Amino acid sequence: MPPTSTRDDVCHFARSFIRWRIDTTKRMPTTVSRPPPTTLNDVRMPLDCIATVSRGGREEVFGLGVSCKTEQVFVERDVWHQPNADMLAICGAGQFFILKRFDRSEKGVMLSPPSLGRQPERAAVDPVAAFESHSLDLRRRPARRLEAIEDVIVELRGSREVVARTTHGIPGGEVTVEYPVRTVNYSDRHRYFQVDTGPVLFFGEPTGPQTVEHFHLAFVAHLGGDWAEFLVCRPTPLEDTGVSVHHYSESRRVSSRHSLWVVEE
Repeated sequence: MPPTSTRDDVCHFARSFIRWRIDTTKRMPTTVSRPPPTTLNDVRMPLDCIATVSRGGREEVFGLGVSCKTEQVFVERDVWHQPNADMLAICGAGQFFILKRFDRSEKGVMLSPPSLGRQPERAAVDPVAAFESHSLDLRRRPARRLEAIEDVIVELRGSREVVARTTHGIPGGEVTVEYPVRTVNYSDRHRYFQVDTGPVLFFGEPTGPQTVEHFHLAFVAHLGGDWAEFLVCRPTPLEDTGVSVHHYSESRRVSSRHSLWVVEE
């Protein structure tokens, strides 16, 4: 009987981070809404997924940071910016991307100082100019590939971390998204599992020239076969209001291949 598993290292999401440092004694930040109350601030942002873009004989690895809220640091009160936004970063291959989602799209909040103009909701920034330092700090750990549905169900009934890889084609190459399987449905009677998890990165239409500007937030669903459906976050009109909000509203189906990996403790 052929082996039902192989082994590889998967991302250790609990110990992998996007990091950046702002030191206003050396350079002023270009991405903030308010003047920083301190001269030095370091950020450690865990990852929701990693994405490897392969095309033209080159690989670029990017990390999607978890969402946080816009804030002031090291203050005794009035921590949260008003208006407030969900904020996250995408980092890798010498590129840095900031996503901010306010209560409606095109909110028009100004940068600090206002001479920098309005904050773009999708901002590709030069990390060398914006930060004192930055990095995508990836750690990995051994995992075993789950091949048979019986093995998948045994592990899903248990408590060990399961990581998925989803690969689909893009113009001139392919992208592989690796992510922890958070929510998943499964049935030993009907012999299936269905991943339903996110947020992850979806490689779609670019909003600028850099690779990182192809990425959009999405949730992913699949049965482990030859397709995946991504539910992509887009500016979505509210009926009869003239207002759009950021919402997971656009379903995109792609041909793909998948693998599930159980982390070996």
